[in-house]
Amino acid sequence: MTNSSTTLEDWEIELLNTFVGLFDSFGVPKSVAQIYGVLFCADEPLSQEEIGQKLQISAGSASQGLRLLVDMGAAHKQSVPGQRGNYFTPERSMRRLLGYFIDAKMRPRMRTGKERLENLRKHLPKDNELALKRLDTLLQWQSKANKLLPVISKFLG
Repeated sequence: MTNSSTTLEDWEIELLNTFVGLFDSFGVPKSVAQIYGVLFCADEPLSQEEIGQKLQISAGSASQGLRLLVDMGAAHKQSVPGQRGNYFTPERSMRRLLGYFIDAKMRPRMRTGKERLENLRKHLPKDNELALKRLDTLLQWQSKANKLLPVISKFLG
């Protein structure tokens, strides 16, 4: 689409590193975070090939990362008139991005964590007061986090 540079500028590299750190906290691979960062920095939609060139990654890695970003709602596929293939743009709404991470990553982990804690409670001896006390603390944290997540989502909206 454009003759965009195949090299990253210093400010772009710094933003990519910021996204790597942020996405890593949600278990998203570094390469996917970098792809999102390239899209975020661009002022026009980019092709898979342009992204691969900027990051010096294979077509397969770019394709797989873009597919994940599109699936999670962090990137959007679009057609560009007069151009072959798909181009990609980033989702720039913090609410939508965090909504995905909360719904797809945090809630399932919290559910399984709660199940594990409740299962542990069933198997703990009643006289193990310290373990029961610590378990109660974690279950309280779990309950508060479950109440807080919808508030965070609403606040970001």
